[in-house]
Amino acid sequence: MNNLPEDLSHQAVKGANFAQSAAKLGARKFRERIYESWLPADYYPQDTDEFVAAAYFGVGMDWVYQLEQWVWPFERLEAELKRQGYGEHPFGIIVRSPIVAKHMRSVTNLPVRFSRLTSGLDAFMTSTRMRVVFYVNQATPNFQALRYPDPAHVHLSHGESEKISMISNQLKAYDYVFTAGEAARYRISRTLYGMSDEHMLDVGRPQLDRSRSIPDAWRDFVSAESDGRVVFYAPTWEGDSQSMAYGAIAHNGESIVTGLLEAGHRVIFRPHPRIGVMRSDFAKALESVKDIVDSDPHAFLDETPDVSWQFDVADVAVAEMSSVAYDWLSSKKPLVMIEPHSSGAEVLPGGLFDRCSVLRADGSLDIVDLIAHVESNEAISTGLSQHYLGDTSPGAQIARFIEAGKFVIERRSEERRQKTDS
Repeated sequence: MNNLPEDLSHQAVKGANFAQSAAKLGARKFRERIYESWLPADYYPQDTDEFVAAAYFGVGMDWVYQLEQWVWPFERLEAELKRQGYGEHPFGIIVRSPIVAKHMRSVTNLPVRFSRLTSGLDAFMTSTRMRVVFYVNQATPNFQALRYPDPAHVHLSHGESEKISMISNQLKAYDYVFTAGEAARYRISRTLYGMSDEHMLDVGRPQLDRSRSIPDAWRDFVSAESDGRVVFYAPTWEGDSQSMAYGAIAHNGESIVTGLLEAGHRVIFRPHPRIGVMRSDFAKALESVKDIVDSDPHAFLDETPDVSWQFDVADVAVAEMSSVAYDWLSSKKPLVMIEPHSSGAEVLPGGLFDRCSVLRADGSLDIVDLIAHVESNEAISTGLSQHYLGDTSPGAQIARFIEAGKFVIERRSEERRQKTDS
């Protein structure tokens, strides 16, 4: 009897893809071990470390942007802890990849420590001075650090949004969740059993308070092409599951950019760094849109390091379900959301898609018409900003983050004193 699969070619492709993935994983592990062998001794946890607060990051360079966006708030928190007498280096960062460790040393002056092994993690997390550890994502390696009971564990996330991952039951593993505002607290409390307000502290998006400057690349672009309203188009990636498939660039990216340019708008195109990593049609769409942008003098391919300055120079944003859309609300300028093309993407009722203009997946609406409509109703944006981010006046969000961090440190110190006394 012939026991071969009916679709041998399909099985062969699956096998080839698995082999390719395994080879890439092996190569990455080998490369990381090489990097690890090159790291100087001061990258490892030190006996002299006296960190009171720390950030834990357990994944690799593909996700390092999540950590990078919190560096400035961590630096401001450290400065306040220094002023309060917590020592010269009260804040440290612990990572599990040597490549990430090396990279982060080039990004910040905060002490960066690396440990692939549990022994190093033990040394870092069990310091008698450690009071709080921050987490910028929900990566599985977080649970290797969450097992340590003495410091308070705080989930930050890497941005505010209404993605289904933002109401994961994993949030219960943390002592506190620093929420952006009223919308996030309501979203979590109505979904998760046992999550009370005392475990959630509103901090807005503190990184938005960092001083920012217009990059030279944009200044050169504007001086050469100064006419037309500026539209900030920031599509997200395809996601790694059906429920998280919020991206739509493969279905409408070209038509959005082409329509905006033909209407005389200038376009800042800033794609998510992970577009195309899971699906080839998204990778092809990204290249097609880049080709359109490169060939049109009214379009600007944004390859600058962060998302902030665009809020100052753009007149309106066109975004998908990502933190960019919610950060944009701080500008109090008009926003058009793009509906996910995938029917499997989970969109929470009563969220931003129900509160602002939306480009529908069925193609029934025109992006240019939507922008014209939303610009005539700018008053809506102020209410959305307050609901999602709270007070966004200069300095208000970073002040809330610092106060929340200090509160957790002081409360954990008191809890530890009570435990020792008992």
